[in-house]
Amino acid sequence: MGHVIWTMKEAREVIDKQENFWLSDCSCREGRGNKCKKGQRVCLGFSEQATSTSTNRGRVDKAEVEKLLKFAAEEELVPRPFVDEDGRAIAVCFCCPCCCDYILGKPGTENVAGKSIERTDRSKCTACGSCVDICYFGARKIENGALKIDSAKCYGCGLCVDACAPGAVTMTAR
Repeated sequence: MGHVIWTMKEAREVIDKQENFWLSDCSCREGRGNKCKKGQRVCLGFSEQATSTSTNRGRVDKAEVEKLLKFAAEEELVPRPFVDEDGRAIAVCFCCPCCCDYILGKPGTENVAGKSIERTDRSKCTACGSCVDICYFGARKIENGALKIDSAKCYGCGLCVDACAPGAVTMTAR
């Protein structure tokens, strides 16, 4: 199945069921010269070989995983699990648009939309644009003072939910 986009809640549900964790540096960040300001060690594997790189790989406990999840939420990182052919998540990378080959749409990379998709209550939307600024996939824009949504570009990360002060955005099953 490959690389999927999840909400932080979906990632947490899977992570909470795991018992073993390894953390390593991100291969995309490493490939871009480690210039990302949103952290390097953000690839979480559920087995030793499941992380994206062996650089700085080490076993971590649940407390370290909690720190990573808090950091990922604060830095507005997108959980991108790697799902094997049996549908099991074997790792979760926490990605941003400055270096993630998948978010940047590098040739040969493809995102798979997650199980969720945004729903915007137009009666609550103020067209402030805060959700536009956080949408790494370009699904949201302001045109002529109104919010326009391209649902085909929504991969289901849910960052727009937290960015929406009026609470107009929720995630629902795709």
